[in-house]
Amino acid sequence: MRLVDHGGVCDGVSDNSAALARALARARQLRLPVLVPDGPCAYADVIRVDGVTLTGSGPGSVLHALDWRRSAIFMSGAAPVVSHLRLTGAAAPSRRADWEMTRITVFGATDFVIDHVAIDGAAAAGIQTARGATRGRITNNVVRNTLSDGIHLTDGASHILVEGNLVESAGDDGIAVVSYRDDQVRVSHVTARRNVVRNNRWGRNMSVVGGEHVLYEDNLLQNNLAGWACLYIAQDGGDLATKGSRDVLARRNTLEQCGGVFTSHGAAMVFSAGQEANVRISLLDNDVRHPRRVGIRVVGPSSDVLLQSNRVTDAMWPLDVRDPAVRVIPYAGGPVGPAAR
Repeated sequence: MRLVDHGGVCDGVSDNSAALARALARARQLRLPVLVPDGPCAYADVIRVDGVTLTGSGPGSVLHALDWRRSAIFMSGAAPVVSHLRLTGAAAPSRRADWEMTRITVFGATDFVIDHVAIDGAAAAGIQTARGATRGRITNNVVRNTLSDGIHLTDGASHILVEGNLVESAGDDGIAVVSYRDDQVRVSHVTARRNVVRNNRWGRNMSVVGGEHVLYEDNLLQNNLAGWACLYIAQDGGDLATKGSRDVLARRNTLEQCGGVFTSHGAAMVFSAGQEANVRISLLDNDVRHPRRVGIRVVGPSSDVLLQSNRVTDAMWPLDVRDPAVRVIPYAGGPVGPAAR
């Protein structure tokens, strides 16, 4: 079902919000996808994808937000899909946190798919979960120039695959798993593999802050411009305090030009602000290249932390581990990073 069949002119200037809403409602009734044609298609209100597929033919199918305050796509219901589109829009003057200003927000959806979507700019995050979204795939997307996180999994999200994405120049964490202290349910069962996250303007390239049963593997994390960790597994304090992280495995990742002198972050960092310990954290076979100061740092209460066969090259201090209970099995040769598969 084509959008133009429902009155959308898709000239990049006219507001096609009503045509999009009609097409999506009709497609849900008929159980058909909505196809966005090649060329710019403008809209001025939130697009709601409720148990239906919104797709294009690739980067030439452009949804352009006329109002950055209403630029989001909301995904909900069973098996919604957003794919093969490019999302552009009016630039926001400053960072915001509203769901309506996140380019794609997943509200409690099940079996959702976000695939081959190019996101260029967002006042908030590029992709964010809410209200217990579960059994989702976030794959093969390009997320650039967000003012907040690139991909932010929070609010009890579970059983999510994040694979093959490129996140560049995020205004905060590139890919983040976050459970705040007052959340009733932790974010859990997340696998993020074969992603590239680089040139963060703030935040960490990849983080687990309060997540449980998380696997980060075979990711390439490069050039944290703010001097923060490229890989951050933590319990954070402050105004946005989080739970501790549990059962996190980070293996075969490559970290380049991460950490900093003034932030005290290592390229890889396991940290607790002291409100809750991090438990069962393992860093295995990671390749840490040219950290700006420390390769791997462990700070704060933790239990059952294992650092095994991680290669750190060209570091002022390869390791900063002050807790004697942390098990360290030094690198003794052989492949690391994805080559260690």
